[in-house]
Amino acid sequence: MQLLAPAKINLSLKILGPRSDEFHEIETLIAPISLYDELKIERRTSKQGIEFRCNDPSVPQGDDNLAVRAARAFFKKMKIKSGVLIELKKKIPHGAGLGGGSSDAASTLMALNELFEAKLTREALAKMAEGIGSDVSFFIFQSAAICRGRGELVSPIKLRKQLFVLLLKPQFGVPTAWAYQRWRGAREIPGVSYAAQEFVGQTFVNDLE
Repeated sequence: MQLLAPAKINLSLKILGPRSDEFHEIETLIAPISLYDELKIERRTSKQGIEFRCNDPSVPQGDDNLAVRAARAFFKKMKIKSGVLIELKKKIPHGAGLGGGSSDAASTLMALNELFEAKLTREALAKMAEGIGSDVSFFIFQSAAICRGRGELVSPIKLRKQLFVLLLKPQFGVPTAWAYQRWRGAREIPGVSYAAQEFVGQTFVNDLE
């Protein structure tokens, strides 16, 4: 089975404060975009375990990879002892906040649900996704959404119109954990406007600006 795993952008991000589990309580409007990783997932009946291959050697392997963790969680939940091959062609850049790893994980869950005829609902897959990564549940719904909690509480919405965006990726990455750790001590830069922005008839803020 071949799939396209889309990237995402956060159109709006409000950080409401730290949580007891070391995450942050947020409210964010997220939309999938037409930039994709390519996945090929094959069921293996003659071989147990999870085999993962990727064209990018910098991509984490084993349980450090969210797609592998998703497959492992699915097999454990469904008590499956078969095997699977996951081949990833990486096109979404690392460290850009575009959710590539989370999208790969969600696509893996949806593919395995179909390949093994598990017939889990979208809501059941999203619940499973909560334990894999904060953004994974969002990608299960394949829609723009308002996400709350640490990102796992997903309310799909329909945007008023199609948006066209230009993505600019610097040479350096900004790990999500690093950005949140520095949020509390951040200070506004003189001369920079931090007011809410009006865009396509909606008001957006980004607390990580």
